[in-house]
This record gives sequence, C-alpha cells and structure tokens, in this order.
Amino acid sequence: MNNIFHFIYKSKNNTVQRLYFSAHWCPPCRGYTPYLAAAYNAHNELLELAKKAGDESNGNLGQEDDVNAAKAEQIEVVFVSLDSVQKEYDNYRSSMPWLSIPFSNLWKMDLKDKLSKQFGVVSIPTLIVLDGNSGEVVTRNGKGQYTNYFKGEYEVQSSCVVL
Repeated sequence: MNNIFHFIYKSKNNTVQRLYFSAHWCPPCRGYTPYLAAAYNAHNELLELAKKAGDESNGNLGQEDDVNAAKAEQIEVVFVSLDSVQKEYDNYRSSMPWLSIPFSNLWKMDLKDKLSKQFGVVSIPTLIVLDGNSGEVVTRNGKGQYTNYFKGEYEVQSSCVVL
C-alpha cells in the first residue's frame, strides 16, 4: 500500500471504497451524479434498517430487504474533482452525500493529477472501486457496474438510446 491510499481511502472499517472522478463542467458527470447519489443514499438507508432490525432482534424488513441487507457492505465514496474553480467545485460538491478531497488539496498537493494517473483515468465520470483492505483496484468500471454494489431501491440510469 502506498501513502496516497492511507491518506485518502483507508477507512476505519476497511469498507469497499469508491473514487469518483467528476467535474461540474462535465455534462455526463452532472447527469450521472444524481443516480449515484440516490444509489448511495438507498444503500445506506438499507444498512441502517438492517442495523435497527438487528438491534431489535426481530427483523422488520421484508424478505427481499433482508436478503439485500445481508449482501450489503459498508461503502464509502470519495469525490476527486477535476474542477479548476473553487466556486464550481463547492456548488457541485453540495449535491453529493459522500466524502470529498478538499479543493485546495487537489491542487496544492497535486492529488488530482496523481490519482488520475495512478488509476488510469482518461475520461469522466469515472468510478473506481477499491478493496478497502488492500487498496487494490476491484474494477475501473464502477460507473457501469454500480448497481452490482449498491443495494436498496433507487432509480437506475438508462443506457438505452431512443431512436
């Protein structure tokens, strides 16, 4: 593991991590972010329901929710902005329910470029899935596979093209 991993991704529970490379100026990013936020919130709500049901020792979840909750892992997302203007970063960041690297650190510490290079980010939006224990890349296609990881009920972005 390298120092960047420890600095940014290492979590107290060794959760599965996501690095979300995105920017305010990117229309596909602005289109995808609400879907990712809905999935993130639904996943966390399911985990909270499962925790409450477990605390009460008498599950109040339906059978399908019990199965989803049992499969659900703690997930954290870290926003890595490619914005160059603080105000745009702040505005876009306000739509996200997860962690982010502070704007000043992205530039002063050159983290934006180091992380993009380390994870082979060539376009945005990109969602990198990392193993929370090792920091190894699970997939670079987290954007296309996010429904495999986030449990709960949420609207899914359509990839269909209507002609």
